[in-house]
Amino acid sequence: MIRKIPGKVWLEVGALVFEVTVPFTLTEKLPAPGQVLRLPICLWIQEGVPELFGFADEESRDTFRLLASLSGVGPRLALNILALFRPEELEEAVRSEDVEALSRVPGIGPRRAEKLCVELRGRLALRKKDRPRPPLYEEALRILRHLGFPVTEAEKALSEVYTGEEDLDALLREALKRLSPV
Repeated sequence: MIRKIPGKVWLEVGALVFEVTVPFTLTEKLPAPGQVLRLPICLWIQEGVPELFGFADEESRDTFRLLASLSGVGPRLALNILALFRPEELEEAVRSEDVEALSRVPGIGPRRAEKLCVELRGRLALRKKDRPRPPLYEEALRILRHLGFPVTEAEKALSEVYTGEEDLDALLREALKRLSPV
């Protein structure tokens, strides 16, 4: 890295220097100019203009791609979101529908925060399917399937209620509330 200012870094790669946009909060954590820096990068091309975005880790980069692909979000707002939330904090805010927390992001009001919760909930659940799940979650899923619930419905209900802090009985009780008609 040859230079940094809040929200931007310039990386020297061979004879080339690349300007990379990063979350403001990441800039302060980066080493001083002149030191070696490795950043996961996302190339974003909008209206024929390429732009590089850099992140602290691959999970942040993947979350950026997901956010930026949403209607009405784009790369700038996605970067603002990641400046305030780590990916796991964003997932928690979406799962708990914390509209107030999401509204703290510049450019997001209460209405847009609600819309983000709705749009992200399903996409984050799909992304989580690729990750290994805790034994408690797997046991609850096995029980729900044994009770005759379809896998997709059981997984959806569990993903909406699982926090990792409940015991098996509480997890099943909450999932069954979502699966059973009132």
